[in-house]
Amino acid sequence: MTDQVTKMPEKVLILGGGVGGVVAANVLSKTLPQEHRITLVDRNESHAFRGAYPLMLVNKRRPDQISRKLERLRRKGIEFIQAEIKRLRLEKGQVETDRGTLDYDYMIIALGAEMHPETVPGMAAGSYNPWSFQGADRLRRRLAAFREGKIVFFIASLPISCPPASYEVMFLLDAYFRERGLRSRVELTLVTPEMAPEPLAGPKVGESVRRMLEERGINLITQARVLSLDQEGKVLVLDHGITVPGDLFIGVPSHWGPSLLRETKLVEENGWIKVDPHTLETAAERVYAIGDAADLRLPVSQVIAPKAGIFAHYQAEVVSRNIAALLTGEQARFRYTAKGA
Repeated sequence: MTDQVTKMPEKVLILGGGVGGVVAANVLSKTLPQEHRITLVDRNESHAFRGAYPLMLVNKRRPDQISRKLERLRRKGIEFIQAEIKRLRLEKGQVETDRGTLDYDYMIIALGAEMHPETVPGMAAGSYNPWSFQGADRLRRRLAAFREGKIVFFIASLPISCPPASYEVMFLLDAYFRERGLRSRVELTLVTPEMAPEPLAGPKVGESVRRMLEERGINLITQARVLSLDQEGKVLVLDHGITVPGDLFIGVPSHWGPSLLRETKLVEENGWIKVDPHTLETAAERVYAIGDAADLRLPVSQVIAPKAGIFAHYQAEVVSRNIAALLTGEQARFRYTAKGA
């Protein structure tokens, strides 16, 4: 008769309460034996579903409908700590926060991307950021009072999270002002660094999106390098001496990898976390990275893969199920296939 080995309870630490972090916590709570400890850390008290931000802008969703308190995770046996993460001590299996030091046996990094409007002079003060919950809520109220003029939506640089959402916002704005009987008085312009709409989806999709924009009277400027936003002159300044006048500017800031990771061995030169494309393992033992912070590349072109919640969701599924398997004495057999559905 073989003696059964009793495993000591282990700690799984999740950094970040976005889509990837919340999905990972929920899957682990269902698959791990109760003696193991699951902890999620985030600076914010609530999780806001970013996929619904465009709908919130045009009053199709209320702010309270797309956000939930992260403390609700405690009902599932998941510990939630609202804290600012200060430093990762990978060699010791520890994370320092402003509320103390946390130990871990396994860690999932789901910190997303940082947004840096300061890379474009005038952007922070002169535009609304639709990619942040607070910015989207402010813009919702501004749009409700907007009755006439030029609206310019611009992307500071690539990559950004959920690139298709830029086009979604423009189509929703078009419908929003038509419903209010104001479309003839509102000019819409989209300014993007992309060569064409939805370049990763292929030329047929790009041409279809371009045609849809034209049919709705939405101006499109591609291959644009944004230099500054002149709030006083009410113009967006591009390279080659191009200026785009506007009365209301909506800007998606530059996205960077999490700054607190730059002193670790986890990141590439571009600041994103290098991971195994199938297991999401990092250079540190028992540490995984998912979602926007992960540096995943398309196989042939090696272009950064699209950053979106649907991909973070499936990456979280793979990582959390593999951790659960390892902690129950099984093989880590799940693989991420880069599919979003």
